[in-house]
Amino acid sequence: MTAVAPPRTDVVALARELAPAFAERAAAHDRDASFPHENLAELVSSGYTAMTVPTEYGGPAVSLAELCAAQQVLAGACASTAFAVNMHVHGLAMIAKVGGPGAAWAHRAVLDGAVISGGFSEPGVGGNWWHPTTRADEVDGGFVLNGRKGFFTGFPGATHLFLSAAITDDRGLPEPVAFLIPKPERGVRVTAEWDAAGMRATGSHSLALEDLFVDERWAVGERGALPMLFMLGVHWAWCSFASCFVGIARAALDHVVRTQQKRVISVIGKPNAHLPGIQFRIAEMAAKVAAAEAHLDAAIHAEHEDVDPLAHYIDMSVMKSSVTKLAHEVVTLGMQVQGGSGLSSGDPLQRMYRDVVAGLLVPPATDVVGEWAGKQALDVPIFAEPRWEG
Repeated sequence: MTAVAPPRTDVVALARELAPAFAERAAAHDRDASFPHENLAELVSSGYTAMTVPTEYGGPAVSLAELCAAQQVLAGACASTAFAVNMHVHGLAMIAKVGGPGAAWAHRAVLDGAVISGGFSEPGVGGNWWHPTTRADEVDGGFVLNGRKGFFTGFPGATHLFLSAAITDDRGLPEPVAFLIPKPERGVRVTAEWDAAGMRATGSHSLALEDLFVDERWAVGERGALPMLFMLGVHWAWCSFASCFVGIARAALDHVVRTQQKRVISVIGKPNAHLPGIQFRIAEMAAKVAAAEAHLDAAIHAEHEDVDPLAHYIDMSVMKSSVTKLAHEVVTLGMQVQGGSGLSSGDPLQRMYRDVVAGLLVPPATDVVGEWAGKQALDVPIFAEPRWEG
């Protein structure tokens, strides 16, 4: 593992220190779809990856607001790096909320340089992560897992895997459970390396779990507690996810402003910034960035402890959908301002344009979130089946 510096509490300042080098390497990693191992090593060695380790284990236990502010800075420099490490920092925070022996050893491992990659997406699950199809069969000393995982973001740089499976109880019913395991040498096979239009350097590979033995001590939380883990800890996930896309949007706005202040149109002999059409679109971009930041900030500072779990999950999901949609609109407007040059490989805006789309695709899907939120507002049973009855 990488040597680790003592954890720092000023993670936003740390992100600003790391960001310039990440930005310089972003284009090459995007072009080659190569995982940014050197970025991750710097995040580990600087203590950034220990930000959510609780104080009782020697960590800084930074607030959700500080985590999100730092992630915005990183995402503005290299969105893939921010998105990949996000799986680690928010996953660790959710593990901390569960507590127990599993959380204790996880925190100690992270302080020693461990990196967590999360894998809850599965083919056919559709973002309903509390219903994993991966099977966990009980054996002496632990479990044997078989199943498939998709979008296992950060896998190439991980030392530990945070994943889900379902144990069948005595009644034949599934009990979803989470595991945090040291990355194994056998039992996990990459079925498809990540090669996508956006977030190309995240290493979001697809995996097959094939007779993977998991020691019983690697279980996180009680059996059947996985849905509650998601619902009560979702603010760490959705706020940090959203912060990555707010960071892209803010970086796109700043980049387009700088470009239009320098680019001169010969017809008027002045920078494009003097054109009303440019001014209107820049104003619209700025308004949308402000709206995204405000919605994210409200979610960050909402009540997260004494809440109805399902309502909390829906509220955070609505925020995530709203913020990522606004971020996408910001970068799309930026492309209109930039014109054809914005599509050139030399302009970072085209990478931001491809990366920001991923925010619209992070489950749960926007239409599902809208259905949940509408039913919640109308006091209609949210999970009634068929969905149009209840």
